[in-house]
Amino acid sequence: MSELDPNPFRELFDAEPRDAAAPDNARWVDLYRQLVAMMERQLEETREFAARAPHAVKQYLGRENIAILEEKIATFKRRLARWANTGTSDR
Repeated sequence: MSELDPNPFRELFDAEPRDAAAPDNARWVDLYRQLVAMMERQLEETREFAARAPHAVKQYLGRENIAILEEKIATFKRRLARWANTGTSDR
C-alpha cells in the first residue's frame, strides 16, 4: 500500500483563486456543493453497508472509511462556506 498524502487538500486549495470575491466565485461554490453532495452519498452508502456487515468489517469501516469521509466532508463544507460568504479568507 502506498503512503497516504499528509496534506490531501493542498493541490485543490492551491488551485483556488486567492480572493474569495474572485469573478469565478459561483463556480467554486458549485464545485464544493457538488463535492459535498457526492461525498455525503458515499458516506450514506458506506453506513448502510456497515449496518449489515459483520462486526469486524463494521469496525474497520467506522474507523477508516466513515471517519475519513466525515472529516473530508467537514473540510469541504468549510471551503463551501468560505466561497459562499465572499470576502472571508482562511489562507
